[in-house]
Amino acid sequence: MTDPLFQRGIQYQQYRPTYPPSLFQWLADCCRDASQARALDLGCGTGQAARALEPHFKQVIGADISLKQLQAAPASKTHFLACQAHQLPLAANSVALITVAQAFHWFEQEGFFTEAERCLRPGGVLALISYGVCEVEGLGALIRDFHDSLLARWWPAERTQVVSGYAGTEHHWPALPFPDDAITRQWSATDMLGYLDTWSALVNARKAGEDPLGEFRETLLTAWGEQQRTVRWPLRVKAWRKP
Repeated sequence: MTDPLFQRGIQYQQYRPTYPPSLFQWLADCCRDASQARALDLGCGTGQAARALEPHFKQVIGADISLKQLQAAPASKTHFLACQAHQLPLAANSVALITVAQAFHWFEQEGFFTEAERCLRPGGVLALISYGVCEVEGLGALIRDFHDSLLARWWPAERTQVVSGYAGTEHHWPALPFPDDAITRQWSATDMLGYLDTWSALVNARKAGEDPLGEFRETLLTAWGEQQRTVRWPLRVKAWRKP
C-alpha cells in the first residue's frame, strides 16, 4: 500500500504549477557571484523551486521537515536535507540565498528569521515566495468561490498569510522590490482537478469524512468544457538583503 504522505508528494510534483524562469533569474541577479555560491530552498517539498535554482548557483540545498516529500522529489543536482526551518544544520555565513516558496506560514517564524540571519552571508538575500488564488479565463470567480466558500471551514488559520502574499511580514533588512510577474498555464479541467486535490483544506475535510471536491467536480467540468483554458496565479515575493 502506498504511503499517503509519499503519494501526496507525488501529487505535488505532478499538479502544482512551476514558477517562471524570470523569478529565478531575478533572484540570481540579486546575489553577487551566484554561480559560485550556495542557495538554500526551505520547505522545498518535492524540490520544484530548488531545481529551478540549479542553473544559477554552484550548489543548491533543498530542505523540508517531511522526509516523504523529499523522497518523492525527482533526481537532480539538488542536495536534499530533512530538517526544521528554525534548526538548520548549516554553518554561519554559508549561503548566498534562502528561498521559501509557499511554505513560510508553516514555520516557527521567529526562530526561522534567527537562523536565516545566522546562515546567510553578508549581502545574502532572503526571499519569501507565494502565489495567490488562481483565476481561470472565462470562469469568473468559480475557483475563488470554491476556495472562499465551500472550503472556508477547512483551511488552516495560516492560509490567510500565504493568500495575502505574507503582507503582514516585515524584516529589518533593506527590502528588494520585486517586479510584477505571474504564473500562467494552459490547463484542462482534469489538470485543475488534480491541482485542487493538493489543497490542504481537502486533506482536512477528508479526515472528517467529507469530500467537497467530489461535490464541486461536476460543476467545474460543466463550466470548463473540453478546451484548455489559461490559468493565472499572481506571483508575490518579499525579499530582503542582509547588510
